[in-house]
Amino acid sequence: MKKLKLIPLLIIVGFIAYAMTMEILSWNPRTIMEIQFKNADSLALGKDKSDLLGDTVEITGRVVAPPQVNTPWGIKSLLRGTNSWTCYLQDTGNALWGGIVVRQATRYTNTYIQNVDTGNVIKIRGKVQEYFGPDPIGTSGWLTQIDLDTTAPISILSLGGSRPAPKLVKVSEFVTGDYPNGGIINYVEGEKYEGMYVEFRNVETSTGLANRQPFSIVDSLGNKIYIRDFSNFYSTFPSPSSDTLYKLWNWSVPTPGTQLNYIRGVIINANNEGVLWPTLPYVLVPLYPNDISIGQSAPVLSNPSKQPGVPTPSDSVTVNVTVTSVTPLTNVSLFWRINNGAFSSKNFINTAGNIYSTKIPPYGLNTIVEYFIKATNTAGLSKLLPADTLKSKLFYVVKASDSLSVQEVQFCPNNGGYSGFEGAFVRGIEGIVTADTNDYGNFNYVSPGGTQTSPPKVYIQNGTGPNSGIWISGATGHLARGQKVRVRGLVEEEYYVTRINVSVLSDVQVLSGGNPLPAPQILSTSVLANAKQNGDSTIEKWESVFVRFDTPVTINCINAGLGLLCTTNEPLPDTTFRRNYGEILVYDNSYVPARIELQDGNHTFTNNWDGDTIGKTLLTKNDIISYLQGILYYSYGSYKMLPRVNADFGAVTPIGIKNINSVVNSYTLSQNYPNPFNPVTKINFAVPKTAFITLKVYDILGREVRVLVNQSLNGGEYIFDFDGSDLSSGIYFYRMNAVGMDGSSFSEVRKMVLMK
Repeated sequence: MKKLKLIPLLIIVGFIAYAMTMEILSWNPRTIMEIQFKNADSLALGKDKSDLLGDTVEITGRVVAPPQVNTPWGIKSLLRGTNSWTCYLQDTGNALWGGIVVRQATRYTNTYIQNVDTGNVIKIRGKVQEYFGPDPIGTSGWLTQIDLDTTAPISILSLGGSRPAPKLVKVSEFVTGDYPNGGIINYVEGEKYEGMYVEFRNVETSTGLANRQPFSIVDSLGNKIYIRDFSNFYSTFPSPSSDTLYKLWNWSVPTPGTQLNYIRGVIINANNEGVLWPTLPYVLVPLYPNDISIGQSAPVLSNPSKQPGVPTPSDSVTVNVTVTSVTPLTNVSLFWRINNGAFSSKNFINTAGNIYSTKIPPYGLNTIVEYFIKATNTAGLSKLLPADTLKSKLFYVVKASDSLSVQEVQFCPNNGGYSGFEGAFVRGIEGIVTADTNDYGNFNYVSPGGTQTSPPKVYIQNGTGPNSGIWISGATGHLARGQKVRVRGLVEEEYYVTRINVSVLSDVQVLSGGNPLPAPQILSTSVLANAKQNGDSTIEKWESVFVRFDTPVTINCINAGLGLLCTTNEPLPDTTFRRNYGEILVYDNSYVPARIELQDGNHTFTNNWDGDTIGKTLLTKNDIISYLQGILYYSYGSYKMLPRVNADFGAVTPIGIKNINSVVNSYTLSQNYPNPFNPVTKINFAVPKTAFITLKVYDILGREVRVLVNQSLNGGEYIFDFDGSDLSSGIYFYRMNAVGMDGSSFSEVRKMVLMK
């Protein structure tokens, strides 16, 4: 009987043990790295959400920033928020992908998260979430976080300790340039640091955005990342010096130009709070007072100018500059030389406020005068203008009058890339119109990735050779290709491109029409190398000139938006995560890639930057183009060729297509072979007469996964080598549509099986 009574008890105990085991298993122990990791291809496609999104997990990590800290004013919240607790955790091994944000949505449930301290190792349970800000389409600004389970108190595995050593990083790993003012976000490199404690060294402070990004940091190359005031040690709104709820210490934002020995903090997504869309996906959150080491501030030099704009042999040239400094200035000096000789120097005089002025003596006709400015303060710190005088200097050339040629305006004796007559009103500029506003119209495109714009452009060229082309902006809508014109206007540098801005129609005189265009300057892709920096004299001299690759070029990157975006063969439309600016990279037999922009021109060639391929030729990676020509341009850190019309493109040969028979009688789409395949298969199809052909691959849900052919083909039988190495195993369908020049049409679908 006792044994019989024991059986129900054992059953109950076993059931409880089973239930507890199932509950423990349901907690799903995971590492932070498993939650955060995404491969480069996914990030390039804008897929940064955790693969464990929605899962309830149990993780262990070291506290980088606790919800509360002790201060002279009592226990205060470290991380902003009045109704929630926020904590930053990092993997105990300090591995990449090892940081994460932990949030408890309420302060009215006691999980003890508010009691942890920096360096504690804790175990928590919660749900994997993705938080995003007010992006109107909800595709950007994602931040992976753990929504703490308030029914399960945390476990503190070890007390004491300190936060992990910061990862040394560069600004360019998160953004190149100044985003959103022309920079590019580096999701592929930056995402692995999300939630991690990092350190930037030897950077300079700059301006902020709205009230939640009070300042930014800039490296020596001009790459900028914004600072988020999420830590109450660094908050400026509400003011910590006046609000006792947030007060942790007295903090004021450093003035722009302040040198930082280092700045540390956690990388998070800004989520656009307080900033107009588009978002700022990566920002830095400094946490503690010793996370910023402020150095001395060097002087800031700006707004250099000279008078007159076009100096003549009788002119003493007045040079002005604005100089500001936190500490008093000891001197502001001008250094100048003529015709590459030795430098002379003299001091500026403070004429009014922060404006300093001096004069360069007169020199003879065609003398090249180069100069730079140096300011030093009582801290012993100096700044130069230009900042890198080995690369470039300010300059001008002494001329007889302000009637100049294109070549004289475009000439630059160094690697600065600027005209020596910037800001001057010039006249007598003559040339043949090589591109008009029908070629490059007013471009404005709004996509999920943001707004892309480009003004209408007209180019003229004075013969051939270096410095012979220039951009004419303003009142130019009446000009047409082939006209010879005479122009007067203001010399400007528009984002590092020299142009003449004309204010009224009468500033442009049409001398004749129907003139032959100057012969294109034949270049190799190695001359227009994508890696060349602004002002490089080997390519700058061809700015605004009609140029041509006269031998076949191969597309080696179909989306040249940023680095690893080149890894895919098929182009995708512009998104926040994978920007597509209509730019591709091509190379000739030098195997050095050069950049081509497809957006500005009035042609039908595309890399799918706007998602519209109807009636257009879709270019893909490895396609061969027999020649390319267009106007050489510079924007967003790159030199690039801008084809104008279809005639600027040679014949396009898709690398995957081979013509195996020139005479066929009907449309056909054959079964791929082998089938099943892993990962390459062949697809045969036939076209009786010239027709526009599309051949696309779809998954079992009917979603388009690959565009194989999207162009006109002459009559014949073709074979396409399809590579599915980047697709998952499964059933796929391929569909051919044809619209013949004779009005005929054809459509057929076949199934294929990929088995890996």
